[in-house]
Order: sequence, then structure tokens, then C-alpha cells
Amino acid sequence: MGFIHGGRLDGTEVSSFVKDWSFTDPVKTIQLETAPDDPYSVNVWCVAKDANLWVTASSQDSAWAKNMIADPRVRVRVGDKLYPRRAVRVTDPLEAKLVRTLYEKKYETDRESDAGLQFRLDPP
Repeated sequence: MGFIHGGRLDGTEVSSFVKDWSFTDPVKTIQLETAPDDPYSVNVWCVAKDANLWVTASSQDSAWAKNMIADPRVRVRVGDKLYPRRAVRVTDPLEAKLVRTLYEKKYETDRESDAGLQFRLDPP
């Protein structure tokens, strides 16, 4: 099954700081909305550790990755809750390794050979 993109996400917006994203651990896919001026949303995998939440695009040719590079304002929907975030591309090798390890554990897959573009979703 491929990804089908949509538009603006709906839900209850949560503006408070999230200090522990572990509630996403049992969630296989979340919804990510990019390009707030012309919303583009996709279902994506995510991993979390403490106050950090990450997503990975398979390549920079991905429409939603391009959107986040052009405009880092995003919204994440988990269940019926929306979280405004700011996408920050991961460039630190140690953080990138942590993210790959978290993906391997959560999704039982080898991310070492498919690192893609990693984004940390920080508070706005």
C-alpha cells in the first residue's frame, strides 16, 4: 500500500510542551501536515525518545520532505490531537544513529541501509 496524501488535518490542537512522546511508541503511523499555506498531509512512521519526536523521509525528492525544507512549520496528529511543530533536519551523526536505532527497534527493520532524511519535530 502506498502513501496517499491529503490536505489540512483536523483535531484538537495541543499547545502545551510535550516532555514525553512515549505515548507514540505503540502507534505505528501518525499524520504529518506540511506546507501550512497549502496543506499537504501524509501518514508517516515516527520514533520518540523523551521530549523528542522524529520522522524520516526516504529521500529529499519526497514532496513532504521538500515542503519541510522550504517551510519547517508542520503539524502532527496523533489520535484526535494536533501538535504544532517545527521540522529540524538532523545533521548530527550521533543523533542520526540514535534515530536509526529507534526505528530498527520499533519497526523491526534495518534503517542503516535506508537512512533517508531525518527530521526532529521541535516545538514551534
